[in-house]
Amino acid sequence: MIPEDVTHVLYHAECEDGFGAAWAAWLVLGDRGTYRPVTHGDPPPELPPEARLAIVDFSYSRDLILELKSRCTDIIVLDHHITAREELRGLDFAIFDLNRSGARLAWDYWHPGQPPPLLIEYVEDKDLWRFELPSSKEVSVALHSYPMDFGLWSALDVETLKMEGVALLRLQEQLVEAACRRARWGNINGYQVPIVNATEFRSEIANRLCEMYPRARFAAAYYDTQEGERAWSLRSIGEFDVAAVARHHGGGGHRNAAGYLER
Repeated sequence: MIPEDVTHVLYHAECEDGFGAAWAAWLVLGDRGTYRPVTHGDPPPELPPEARLAIVDFSYSRDLILELKSRCTDIIVLDHHITAREELRGLDFAIFDLNRSGARLAWDYWHPGQPPPLLIEYVEDKDLWRFELPSSKEVSVALHSYPMDFGLWSALDVETLKMEGVALLRLQEQLVEAACRRARWGNINGYQVPIVNATEFRSEIANRLCEMYPRARFAAAYYDTQEGERAWSLRSIGEFDVAAVARHHGGGGHRNAAGYLER
């Protein structure tokens, strides 16, 4: 599918990488496109038969993806989660790269041959948990403090985010430490793991718990949604595959970072 022909974009909700992927599309499609955040465990939104659909930083089950393909005029999937790659293996309209974030995949699709803006590079640096760029954590926490708005993101300046992020990162560290002190132990899929109830900074909290309790195979953070669901974030360090745990509950992700919804 020609990138400029996309009419509908579904992207990973409540995620800077997912929104960054949608932003990369918006910079080309503008208001001609329809953009919808989506979550694992929820059905896809209704789409018109003439929809030319791009799903970015996200995927559904193979059966559901094939159903969407039959209902739309055209479809492409851009994702980097290992569970999705395994689920959609062999489908020629599904593009995967474990070494690029969803935002970077979307940028390269809609802006071929053009270097990504610094903001996309920083989003990728955090999402892949590399933190190799200068002041990467400061930029990440500062970006998280802004609404996910296409026009606003277009006006953001990375150097300003670096400065704003200094104090915000200090606050984040205090909040993460406080949350970790509230950890309890619980059973997930037969594993005793540290668990924290947290509405923000779940990745950072669960990762810190892994560092605090290296004997635990993984750590978990969760929050309850308005719909009465429980959203779980799982993190591990090393070889333990939390994506397999999440997949058991209908979710997905990477080896060291995954999630699912519990109803």
